[in-house]
Amino acid sequence: MKVFSIYDNAQPLEQVIKEEDFLGTLYANVRYFRPKEDEGIHSHDDHIEVYICFQGKGTALTDKGDIKVTRGDVLIFESGEGHGFESDEIDPLAYICLGIRIP
Repeated sequence: MKVFSIYDNAQPLEQVIKEEDFLGTLYANVRYFRPKEDEGIHSHDDHIEVYICFQGKGTALTDKGDIKVTRGDVLIFESGEGHGFESDEIDPLAYICLGIRIP
């Protein structure tokens, strides 16, 4: 996997693992948010997602309420569980998201 630490304005989402690379792992995406950016709430019916926050801070928006997140936090969203993120205005959020199919 690549090592990274700064926001790449030209490529805010980078897929570093693709579906065909590892059995069970659907994808690994790196997401860099702009200040106060909101991705909205969504869910997936066929896999879980693991988020590893490696830069900045923000809020995880969920069906069960909002969760403040910062660098070093790890969140797991089960299949069907609504989730999304809003970035901090001063210290923008960045995360790695792993999509994993669990039989």
